[in-house]
Amino acid sequence: MSFMKKNSLFLYICVISSTLLISGCDDKKKPDEKISEKSSQQLATTVINSYLFHTEPELLPNSKLIKQQKITGASSNKVINYNAQGYVANYDLDGLYGEVNYDTAKYIYGNNREQYDIIFDAQKNILGMKNNDGDIVENSEFDEQGHLVETTLSHFAENNVIFNNKIIYENDHVELILYNAYVPVDEKTKFPILAQEKEIIYNENNQIEKTILKTYKLTSNGEIIINNKNEQEVELTETCTYTNYNENQDWTKAVCVKTGVESETVELTRTIEYQ
Repeated sequence: MSFMKKNSLFLYICVISSTLLISGCDDKKKPDEKISEKSSQQLATTVINSYLFHTEPELLPNSKLIKQQKITGASSNKVINYNAQGYVANYDLDGLYGEVNYDTAKYIYGNNREQYDIIFDAQKNILGMKNNDGDIVENSEFDEQGHLVETTLSHFAENNVIFNNKIIYENDHVELILYNAYVPVDEKTKFPILAQEKEIIYNENNQIEKTILKTYKLTSNGEIIINNKNEQEVELTETCTYTNYNENQDWTKAVCVKTGVESETVELTRTIEYQ
C-alpha cells in the first residue's frame, strides 16, 4: 500500500489486488499445489499471494512469518493480523476494515461488515468472490509457478469502478505492479480513470529498499498523455525508502516523499510481532 493519504478511489486498490474478468471462477487457472513452498524469500507462494491480494509487497516479511504488524505515522494507523499459516486474517487500514474467514469462506468488508462468498482452492488461495446475488465481484489469475499475477475487482462494495492490478515478477520477487481503474460505459466499454505503476527495488540482501509509485496524467479520453519527448507524463510520484532492518531483516522505518500536484513527506514506523 502507499502509505500517504489516499482518496477513496485508490483506497479500494490498496485493499485488494485482484484479477482477470471472466464469466466464472471454475475455469480459471489454479496455482500448482506442488510449488507453493518455492520462494527465494523462503516464504510459501501462498503466503506471498495472500499479502499481495490484500495489501502491498513492501509489507511482506523477509523470511519469518508475521503474527501482526502495525504501520504508524503522523496520519497513518494501519494494523494487519495473520493466521498461523501466515495468511492475512483481518486488517484495519486507517479505518477501513477487512476480514477473511477461512472456515466459512466469507470475506467481511467495510464499516457495515458486508459479506462476500469466497472461492478458495485447496491451499486457500482466493480464486474469486461473489456477492449475495451470486454476481462475481472479484477474480484472480495465477501463473504456472503459482504466483498471483492479475486481479480484477468489479462492482465491489457497491462501487461502480472496475479495478485491475497486474503483478510482474523477477526471480520470484515482485518487480512491478500496474494499477488501473475504469468506469463501465456499457457491457463492452470501460473508460479509464486511473493509471499507476509501482516499482519495487531491492538491495543486495534481497530486502525491499525502495518503492516508486507513479500516477500518470490522462487525457479527456482516458489515455496516458505523451509529451514532446515521447515520455508518459506523470501527475504524481511517491517514493518510499525503507531502513532500520531488524534481526529478521525486515524494515522498521520508512520515509515517503510525494511530489507533483501534491507535495508531502511522511515518516513511518513498522512494529512487527512474529509467530
